Amino acid sequence: MLHNNAFVVHHALAGHPLFTVEALAKVAEEAAKRKDDLYWDAGNLSITDKWGAVPKPDMTIREVIDRIETAGAWMVMKHVEVDPRYKAVLDEFDAFVREIAGPEGSKLLSNTEMLVFITSPNRKTPYHFDAEVNFLTQIQGSKDIWVCPPHDRTVTTEDELERYYAVTTGAGNYKPEAERTARKFVLRPGEAIHLPVHGAHWLQNHNDVSVGLALNLEFPKWMYADIYRANYFMRRMGLKPRPPGGSKIVDRSKAAAIGALRQVRSIVKR
Repeated sequence: MLHNNAFVVHHALAGHPLFTVEALAKVAEEAAKRKDDLYWDAGNLSITDKWGAVPKPDMTIREVIDRIETAGAWMVMKHVEVDPRYKAVLDEFDAFVREIAGPEGSKLLSNTEMLVFITSPNRKTPYHFDAEVNFLTQIQGSKDIWVCPPHDRTVTTEDELERYYAVTTGAGNYKPEAERTARKFVLRPGEAIHLPVHGAHWLQNHNDVSVGLALNLEFPKWMYADIYRANYFMRRMGLKPRPPGGSKIVDRSKAAAIGALRQVRSIVKR
């Protein structure tokens, strides 16, 4: 299936005028006006660090970008598709992924989004995993990326997956096993890598400023998220829940219970 393996595809966005550092400086300034749509930090991170491990220096967004060659910074902009020019790029990506997924797989995908990254030379992106169908797309600069098999539970444990969905998206912890099982890719301008859902990964920028996109779609909550949330609460009660995929009936029952609880909470808040 689409979301089970890492693979490289090619694209035509390298050198695109919408994704120069100068063009994205303006995008970043607009993203900063929207709640939670801009995050950045600067510092020397290792692959074992967590997000927020380094404090933000006292610099404006423009200063960070002007000093990006030496700042040791990592910046992410969310929801850039509010600008119709970027929305057109996102729509092309959405059509591309749905063609790969086929009619049945496409029915499971929703909430297409684009995250834009600007990263300083030689900066590391720490070990983590994600819940989305993700194509990491390189536009400027190059980097190494290591991707672990998503179903290897010596690397990503059931407990970590349960806490990811129920507690914190920083639940994944680096383990020596990751080095032995990961595939290493070199990502260059004009290339994109599909990162499988729950596939732990980490990155190392090369000697140039990197500009890239994370192009994401989501699976329905009943497929993974709500089952892992149910398992988290069951495990806290001393039970030993089955991982997703063992029984469709059990999985759907768990997802239905979490969905009902979410609905009750939303009614209470009204």
